[in-house]
Amino acid sequence: HFVHQLDDPALHGTLHRLAVIGLIYELGTDQECNIFLDKFWNDFPVTAGVQPYTGGGNPDLNSKLTAELAQGYYHWYGSLTTPPCTEGVSWNLLKRREKVCQRQVDWLKQALATTQNGIAFNNRVVQPLNHRRVAEMAPDATAAPVNNINPVETPGSWKYAEPGDTAARASTQERTWNGLCKSGHEQSPIN
Repeated sequence: HFVHQLDDPALHGTLHRLAVIGLIYELGTDQECNIFLDKFWNDFPVTAGVQPYTGGGNPDLNSKLTAELAQGYYHWYGSLTTPPCTEGVSWNLLKRREKVCQRQVDWLKQALATTQNGIAFNNRVVQPLNHRRVAEMAPDATAAPVNNINPVETPGSWKYAEPGDTAARASTQERTWNGLCKSGHEQSPIN
């Protein structure tokens, strides 16, 4: 998913400055490698630390998402998926799914393992829907109703899982994620 932030100084300190656009990828055959991802996939860092992007230009996400948006999307209000887990984030999951090949999945896992202390994944476990509703949206639909709370900062260290785990672990996240991550009622991701 891509996280977007409004860059309007008049809105600093207000809610709904963050939006997420998500696109689900399914594993396809070796012949179904994603052409768009291949434009920058091999530019992922292979060593630990921050690496500058050295690819051949910025991927054109506006052009990329045009066809997907024409198929509609799902909308709900949720949170950031990492601490401080700020709520009031406008989540938008595209209905259209795309394919990736095993080579692309393996490359992503290798990049994640290199940059995250050996952890080859980076997902938060699914959170309860609580009072929220997920709206099915067409490109010309109106926005879902607003219900959220103010952003809260969460200090301290947090983990997706324990060393050696091969998937996100709910008990580790419950123990190490605090503040709004624990007490919030509009947390993401949802199932």
